[in-house]
Amino acid sequence: MDFESKKRKLASPNPWQRDPKEASITFDDMNYLMNHALKRPKFAALLVKHNICLDMYSKRAVLKASPSIVGLISYSGKEEIFQGSGTIIESDGNSGVILTSATLIRCRMGRNSVADDVKVVAHLSNGHSFDCQILPFDFHYNIAALKIQSESDAPLPTACLAHLDDSISVDPNQLYIREEKPFQLRPHSKSFNLIPGDTLIAVGRYFIKPYDVMATAGEFSLDRCEYDCKELLRVNCQITRCGIGGSFINYYGEVMGICFHDMGFTPFLPINVASKWWEHYKRCGEPRRPWLGMEVTNLYAADVDILEKIVQKFPNVFKGVIVEEVSSCFMQLVSKRLCNLFLKDRSTLANIVILSHSCIKFEGHEGIRVP
Repeated sequence: MDFESKKRKLASPNPWQRDPKEASITFDDMNYLMNHALKRPKFAALLVKHNICLDMYSKRAVLKASPSIVGLISYSGKEEIFQGSGTIIESDGNSGVILTSATLIRCRMGRNSVADDVKVVAHLSNGHSFDCQILPFDFHYNIAALKIQSESDAPLPTACLAHLDDSISVDPNQLYIREEKPFQLRPHSKSFNLIPGDTLIAVGRYFIKPYDVMATAGEFSLDRCEYDCKELLRVNCQITRCGIGGSFINYYGEVMGICFHDMGFTPFLPINVASKWWEHYKRCGEPRRPWLGMEVTNLYAADVDILEKIVQKFPNVFKGVIVEEVSSCFMQLVSKRLCNLFLKDRSTLANIVILSHSCIKFEGHEGIRVP
């Protein structure tokens, strides 16, 4: 090709070429970038390799759950002390109850004390904001309930809750072949079977205009959370602190738990625990925690060498929990008759296996020992 032909080709217009668009930025974008992006980033600012990108199923689930997800800011007097998220779990007329993290009202100087003159403001998906009334809170579970009152007669959007069912059989005759779960919107269900490796989606709402929804996804893991609250589970994804108190949802948009924050993963409290705590408060007028006097873990979470010994000794036990530790208070409170029932009646035992490096004894009776 000679010089003249090249010149003519360059001069001819390209029908597919478009003029570059100028970058547009709104006032809200500028406010976020200048004042909040570094200290209080959104989920999207995290470049974490184990965070799963949202597929279409995840996006649909987020869209179903997002109307009930709120952004929260707490103040001690006029000082802003925390920013987080929450979920509307109940609506009665124009009032609603938000479940969130007790970190929102915690005093910075005291681990288990409420900040002085604390006030909480909730920001909904439609841009409306409401002052919150603080109801019960529990620093052990790190949860709190807030009440909001809307001026509109329209009911507030509420989340669908699905109690987590993590019972998994270790029967070697039932080999599991993992299948992709197709997305399908379904009516509210009472429970959802969660298996390690399943995807859960963390959802929160940012606390400044335009109050964007935030979401990221990760895999449910059996790895433990090293916290005093033994009920915590974990998902291998990472959120920012603005998502604390938000929700983990499944592919159906159902709330499975309350999100917290850690480096490298996200702990969550199963909604089973939180909803029972709330129901007990409504029934009794005060929050209480159940006490079993035992520390247990799911049977399937045990090391494989322990599972082999259990299956060899109890060939028909494939589901249940392992009692890892029994408190001295429990030993004192349980009667001799109940101890005999524990040790002799396996149907009442409900597949509980007592695991110890030394034999556990109840009132002189030797417990089941798995070496």
